[in-house]
Amino acid sequence: MAYADNASKTVIVVNSEFPGPTIINAVAHAVLGLVGSNNRDAWNLLAYPSPAFSSESRISEFPAIVLRAKRSSALEKLMCALRGTDIPHNVFIDSMIGASAEDQQAATLAATPEQNKLICVALFGREEAIRPLIKSFSLYKESETSRVAPTE
Repeated sequence: MAYADNASKTVIVVNSEFPGPTIINAVAHAVLGLVGSNNRDAWNLLAYPSPAFSSESRISEFPAIVLRAKRSSALEKLMCALRGTDIPHNVFIDSMIGASAEDQQAATLAATPEQNKLICVALFGREEAIRPLIKSFSLYKESETSRVAPTE
């Protein structure tokens, strides 16, 4: 199914070297930071009321796409390509996992590509502006090797 409202999109590129729970944590933090540090209205958050679930969610009119990088170096190249653009973006580095925010901030200040890895990069923008930057990444899909075998 092709989604009609895709003039803009949120794209999250994740490093598949990391386990699923680590990726989910990184994505949540990266997207929160992306929205929090930019114009929230750009996402055109629409109300999705669901009386049966006693909820009213706010969901962006625009799609959110999760792409896969095989290693940190691909995300580092993406970050270099984003430099000097006006495309809002946010990154999550493995140094941002730690015992406290203070420890994480200190580790991130000292982080280097030789000793640390990028877990994800989140970006938001017009389709035509971000398409050239993300064309080398594929959709993130569950890997056959990461599946847990059912227990009997």
